[in-house]
Amino acid sequence: MDLSVVYNPKFKASEFVIDGLQVPGVTKVPLKMKKDQLSYVLYGVFLALHLYRIAFFFRYDKDTRKALKSMVGDVLFWDSCYFEEYRVIETVMKKGQKKNVFFWNPLTRWSNDEVYLKKNLKNFRKRNYHFYSFDPQDCSTYNLVLLKNVNRKFPVEKIEVKHDFYFVGSSKGRKEILSRLEQTLQQKGFSTLFLIIDNKADYISLSENIVHSAESACLVEIVSPNQTGLTLRATDALFLGKKLITNCKSIEKMDFYNPKNIYVINDEELPGIENFIREPYEKIDDEIVSQYEINHWIKDNFLVD
Repeated sequence: MDLSVVYNPKFKASEFVIDGLQVPGVTKVPLKMKKDQLSYVLYGVFLALHLYRIAFFFRYDKDTRKALKSMVGDVLFWDSCYFEEYRVIETVMKKGQKKNVFFWNPLTRWSNDEVYLKKNLKNFRKRNYHFYSFDPQDCSTYNLVLLKNVNRKFPVEKIEVKHDFYFVGSSKGRKEILSRLEQTLQQKGFSTLFLIIDNKADYISLSENIVHSAESACLVEIVSPNQTGLTLRATDALFLGKKLITNCKSIEKMDFYNPKNIYVINDEELPGIENFIREPYEKIDDEIVSQYEINHWIKDNFLVD
């Protein structure tokens, strides 16, 4: 059974995870756009006129156009584009190809208009599209199929632990709570490495993030208020066998949850955190862990006969 995975390389997390995909019969198709201003303008004009096949020519570079035309088997769009762009790609797809869309982020990435989203999902379902998400709230609101979140298990050498607690991420309105959390941990005598990304100059690569994670005893996860699904921080901790401290209370329902490995924040004073860190990590069954890894996840969800 064949599968073509279409992703947008400008989303670095998507590119990082898809780069680890090595399943026979699976073809990776990065959406690389034309970069000249004229093509950008003409694409917008033909898209607005619903002349999708012409818009296709002005949207993508030569190699991408060739790859999209050559796709075989089912197609999985990895949270890659706006709804209108699916119509553009669809013009070169083969008749009868199943079109799957996996939303790897909350649907607010594409729109905050619930009516707009519901209308488009309904219309695209009529065109043989099937929609999936990692986020339980989005699945409930928009009638999507819920899948486990997925990440890449990036190989790292055995690394000496340098920090007790590690966080990396954009502030996203979390700077105040992160600042208080770090201060509380330091007051308790713990060493911390909190990298809050506010601009491009602060950016670190995803492979660098894995190294920092491996150098830490416990990873810190502070989820945004509108997210109910599992984050990549939790799966990083799972793959590396690291402890996790999080404000995501729904994690207690996950199949890998173990209170010796995961501390759920209910009080900012962090009662019992010293005992939590002191206890050794309890290994999670490999069969559970593998469900969240990209190669197993693809085979389990999209390559089942």
